[in-house]
Amino acid sequence: MAGRIVKDDIETLRQQADIVTVVGDYTTLKRAGRSFKGLCPFHSERTPSFNVTPEGNFFTCFGCGESGDIYDFLMRIEGLEFPEAVEQLARRTGFSLRYEQMTSRERRAVGERSRLVAVTAAARDYFTRKLYDEEGRVARDYLKSRGFGKAEAETFELGFAPNRWESLARALTADGIDERDLVTTGLAVRNDRGGLRDRFRGRLIFPIHDPGGDVIGFGGRILPEIDYGDFDPPKYLNSAETPLYKKNRVLYGVPQARSDIVRAEQVLVCEGYTDVMALHQAGFANALATCGTAVGVEHLRMIARYASTVVLAFDGDAAGVKAAERAWDAALEVGDGGTGAALDLRVLALPEDQDPADLAAQLGADGMRAAVADATPVVPFVIRHRLATADVSTEAGRTAALQHALEVLAREPDADLRREWARTEIADRIGMSYGFVAASAGRQGIDLDVHEGVALRTARSTARDRGAVGGGRAHARAKLERSVLRAALQQPDLLPDEWYELTEDDLTHPRAKAVWRAIDGAGGAGVELTAIVDRADDDEVRTTLRELVLEDDPELADDGSAPAVVAGRVRRMLADRIEAEEARLRATLAELNHATDRDRMLEIQRELGELNRRRRELTGSLEG
Repeated sequence: MAGRIVKDDIETLRQQADIVTVVGDYTTLKRAGRSFKGLCPFHSERTPSFNVTPEGNFFTCFGCGESGDIYDFLMRIEGLEFPEAVEQLARRTGFSLRYEQMTSRERRAVGERSRLVAVTAAARDYFTRKLYDEEGRVARDYLKSRGFGKAEAETFELGFAPNRWESLARALTADGIDERDLVTTGLAVRNDRGGLRDRFRGRLIFPIHDPGGDVIGFGGRILPEIDYGDFDPPKYLNSAETPLYKKNRVLYGVPQARSDIVRAEQVLVCEGYTDVMALHQAGFANALATCGTAVGVEHLRMIARYASTVVLAFDGDAAGVKAAERAWDAALEVGDGGTGAALDLRVLALPEDQDPADLAAQLGADGMRAAVADATPVVPFVIRHRLATADVSTEAGRTAALQHALEVLAREPDADLRREWARTEIADRIGMSYGFVAASAGRQGIDLDVHEGVALRTARSTARDRGAVGGGRAHARAKLERSVLRAALQQPDLLPDEWYELTEDDLTHPRAKAVWRAIDGAGGAGVELTAIVDRADDDEVRTTLRELVLEDDPELADDGSAPAVVAGRVRRMLADRIEAEEARLRATLAELNHATDRDRMLEIQRELGELNRRRRELTGSLEG
């Protein structure tokens, strides 16, 4: 939507909305103390590790590490940008947002989109009613012949366009919709006499939605029982390009598949609307389809919002390979565009004359799952196709095959994968040594240094070994600091008076220091969690704060010992500070001259005595 949302509205909505209700649409939550717990909607798990805290409206998963506030949840689960998440939450809760910095043109654009979406929604409703009319029986019979029933029709909002020239146009204009909007949305075109003619006639209708669920276009399939006369219509017809519908940016089935895609962390892309429906029916609700066009950059950018693994269910023939290569080009461009990580593109090559629906019916659910799991990474898929027709019985043939295969390999950005494919897909298949393949690649500027991977692993191993030295003490200290900060956030009433003696310098771990700053900056322990989270330095600190608020402390029992346990931890930190100060003073004392620095020595000895007394008070209370 044009214009910037008023900031006060964003904050008010964030505080007023109920995250438990929103998250409850995606996973079942049960109360667990101050928070709610359920299975994580972002990854598969059997034991609930996903926590939602109403106070502050934030969530944390201790299994996969996802965390954030109510907007972060909607952005992640629905694949939305921030303004889209705010607007969707506003629609869910009935909150009216205000916008600023909107020009008159932007206001007209906002009004136009709302008006056009209302037109496509009205068309969807009309088509749906016609599906269940008597004349829609032909479409219902077709769906039944394909194994689809009312459940699939309702899930995908299917409809029927009567085989008449002006059926839709007359119905919608009679309801007050402007003829110009019917033309703008591509639902009707002008005939030679200036009247309207429906674009979709005698077809099973598939509404196409944007990620937010608005209908933005339609696809239509001819039906075998309808007589189209002398006219030979195309099997499938999609909406023309409109202000709402851009075929290169649209995927079919996003609202129906989104939550399953996020949960599976994988998208299965096919080419037909009924393929998507059949795959959903077979248990693959993470399936989407392109709308009569090849997989492109904008498609993959949308997919990258939801998952990093993309499985293309394409034909295994030359056309399928070409489509896979085009998708690979698009995936490489998406990876170069700063999405954070390259897409893992794979190909499920379909047998000849089979579509994904046929394959799912043939293999069954378990067999189909195994086939998807074994989908071939795009680089080996293309290399195998290049080598399938190569003559490797002669030296000249092997050399030519190597050249073709290296052309593909050169486009793989991951060095480890380049080495893997060079060995398993090129050297082994052509019958050459890996060293020869690596040398040939090197002459073409393709780095396949066989020692590179070993050096990297060695460096990592050395770093781990170095980190292990003194790691036990550092770990224990970090655990202590975390437990104290956790108590300050969860149960500040348990903190002893010594808490107020602590400063940021008493913490050693950088993240612990950052959490302390957030607590201190918000006014100290006991203030509202939202205020503390707002004072965090960055998203990582906010994530840590949310984790601390939600995680359990197994050492705090309900037997009345909790105050003593928390007090002991705080006093331990103070005692550690005093021990460090004592060590510093002793080091200074050892450097002083008995003859010339007597007064300074006596002063340090008095300080040491005072520190010793204070430390014994603290440690005595610990021992007691």
